Amino acid sequence: MSSALPYLKSLKKGDLVEFADSTDLNGASGLNKMELAVALDNHLNANRSIFSGVKSLSEYYSRLASPPRRGSPVKRESKPQTPGPATKTPSRRAASAKKEVKEQKEEPSEDGEDVAATPSVRQTARRISRAAPITDLQRTLPMPPSPAVVTDVIDRQASRVREGLEDAWTSIGVLDRCHAVREALSSLKAIEIIVLLLEGGSVVKEIVPIRYLTTTPPVQAAQIPAVPIKVPDLFVLLTGAFWAPFSLWLITCLLLPLTAAYFINLSWQASTTVRRTRSSPNLAQFDPLTFNIAKALLVYIVFGNDFKFWGVFSTFALRKISASVPGGTFGLYTGTAVGAIGALYEAILSRS
Repeated sequence: MSSALPYLKSLKKGDLVEFADSTDLNGASGLNKMELAVALDNHLNANRSIFSGVKSLSEYYSRLASPPRRGSPVKRESKPQTPGPATKTPSRRAASAKKEVKEQKEEPSEDGEDVAATPSVRQTARRISRAAPITDLQRTLPMPPSPAVVTDVIDRQASRVREGLEDAWTSIGVLDRCHAVREALSSLKAIEIIVLLLEGGSVVKEIVPIRYLTTTPPVQAAQIPAVPIKVPDLFVLLTGAFWAPFSLWLITCLLLPLTAAYFINLSWQASTTVRRTRSSPNLAQFDPLTFNIAKALLVYIVFGNDFKFWGVFSTFALRKISASVPGGTFGLYTGTAVGAIGALYEAILSRS
């Protein structure tokens, strides 16, 4: 500790940080004000020949060069010690007061009874008994730090917690997966696939029965009851009860609309600047608007007017599909309307 350390402690932390930056002091960013002042004092004292010519550090080196202010040892030795009035320490004063209280309590009266302690004596004893524990507590406990030190510690801990949470969130990769899913679903093709999966899954769920297989025994120790196990009956795939409704939905809602969208491709005809080749990446092989228009017409003809493809399909297949799709025939129309609106919106965005 040098004689210029109090000067550094009296400065603000911003001034100390500027001194540390100008003198290339390493590790100054993670220190509080007191630690930075001590580290800067050691650094400047060790490199006095290098930084003594810096104008901003002239005050520091002038204080470092001046000797510490202390009294002359000759005067201290020759100064006569005048005897003064003896002062009692708090502990002696407390002991004497307690002794007086005890003597007054033990002094017998003329009638043979003890004289009661006066109120002033009781208040003095009470103050002494209260002050002694506080003095002992102050002697044993360290002094609390300054508000600046507490603020610096809280800021460092908060920054560490924030950095840890950011690193954990980045390592999990939730944002990357969310962006990937968003990119995959932000297309008309994804919308059409979702609509077809909803319709096809509803048809399969309706025409494939669920059979009871067995029941698991209960586990009394873990409080697990008996659970019945049911599985789909895949033997229905060998019967016409499955293939008649499923093939009717497949032809009406997927195969024939895709055929019409391939041959009646309005986007292919409207493109005049791109070369029309089979491998052209800028042209859609299937027109989504034509697909949805063709699907809506087939739904109207087949399910609205009971068209059985010249007797190939039965009324059972028509009714099964109408009952399995959410919303029935109106649900099929809704799916085509969603696809058509999406195709028009995509075309508007591509032209803008």
